[in-house]
Amino acid sequence: MLIERIKADRLAAMKSRDELEKNLLSTLVAAATKDSKAPDDAAVAKTLRSFLKSLEETIGLLQSKGLDAGQQRAEADILQGYLPQPLSELALRVSIDEVVAGLPDRSPRAMGQVMAALKERHGDALDSRAASALVRAALS
Repeated sequence: MLIERIKADRLAAMKSRDELEKNLLSTLVAAATKDSKAPDDAAVAKTLRSFLKSLEETIGLLQSKGLDAGQQRAEADILQGYLPQPLSELALRVSIDEVVAGLPDRSPRAMGQVMAALKERHGDALDSRAASALVRAALS
């Protein structure tokens, strides 16, 4: 499970005295286990995405003020390592074409069916925003 990997990495950071990683992963574990002692990977990934979104906003704010955002970038790099790699555009197009080919009705009304099939196939690796635009184009 993802939470176990994060806990093991937090322990390794403690042993190596890496304060940045230790503090970040400790905060992440606390947030991810707030509702459940053993959260599933989807819940942990949701927490990771929330942390990353917050870090991206902070980086943007710091850069707009001309300040150094090196620590925040380092934290974002650490967190990115725990998320599944998103599908490439080519792989996404191939998958969309396969799903659309199996549809009896190839109209924009089938968008929900295609998106549901893609989510089922690829789970967290699916970039819904990119997929939505490609599906819309494929069904037009």
